[in-house]
Amino acid sequence: MRHPERRPAVSWALYDWANSAFATTVMAGFFPIFFKQYWSQDTAITQSTFYLGVGNSISSLVIVLLAPVLGAMADTGGLRKRMLAAFATIGVVATGALYLVEAGMWPFAILLYAIAVVGFSGANTFYDALLIIVAPAGKRHRISALGFSLGYLGGGLLFLINVLMTLQPQWFGLASAAEGVRWSFITVAIWWAVMGCAADMG
Repeated sequence: MRHPERRPAVSWALYDWANSAFATTVMAGFFPIFFKQYWSQDTAITQSTFYLGVGNSISSLVIVLLAPVLGAMADTGGLRKRMLAAFATIGVVATGALYLVEAGMWPFAILLYAIAVVGFSGANTFYDALLIIVAPAGKRHRISALGFSLGYLGGGLLFLINVLMTLQPQWFGLASAAEGVRWSFITVAIWWAVMGCAADMG
């Protein structure tokens, strides 16, 4: 027997599969290291660490300032999916644009990263708010756990591929580990966009 009412809930969980690649590959995996070794390679390690901290602080400040507004908008049912899509698009574009940042161009890397984090966090605000729409009260914990699990699987899978792209760039037709990292940002953007579109919540 088919259960069409399950489709929005499963689709909701699939978005975690899509956007967790940003958390694993970009935020936790490559950006901090690549920033110090590539984008700010001509600066002292203490300076690059400071610049990275500034970038994280800026994105956190923007998120804090936007939180009351986003929270109010998240309470408006008709805006949730549209705002999720808008913030996700911001995150996707900024993430993909990191590929274009050449060595030594740390201000642009910081700016794009901060924008991507704001997009990621803003989208998550509306993503979380959609749970009460797509799942009945008795099943929300189960659906939330499904999304969490799919996020780990999706983010981990792409991260593994991205690690291989940096360790064995020749397997992917790339010239160097640096190219592997830069292309990893492209793969995250594509993964987030394509899988996010596939997660149609109805």
